[in-house]
Amino acid sequence: MRWLADENLPLAAIVFLRACGGDVLEVAESAPGVADQEVLRLARDTDRLLLSFDRDHGELIFRRAARAPLGVGYLRLEPPLPEVLNALLYAVLAMNEAALLGKFTVVTQHGTRQRALPID
Repeated sequence: MRWLADENLPLAAIVFLRACGGDVLEVAESAPGVADQEVLRLARDTDRLLLSFDRDHGELIFRRAARAPLGVGYLRLEPPLPEVLNALLYAVLAMNEAALLGKFTVVTQHGTRQRALPID
């Protein structure tokens, strides 16, 4: 899968995704410090699924009508303990890409839930 890793994703998570075969572009490397709206644009422009700890992406997409990327994975984990984070990432990776496309996927220790992204 092709991912855009938001700046708030720890390096260990990016390493894990890459070790599992993921094609990961990091916001921290390609566009550090950009606003959330720009993160969404970067995900769209590079045809990547966005993976983030930031709930603001949902606010922008569902309440402020920002154009959505192909899909969003919102990881809800506080604190982001490495061993638990890897389990959440593995759960996301276990879903096939088709299950993530067009969806805002919330991933927690207790499971996942999805909501369809608005169509442009």
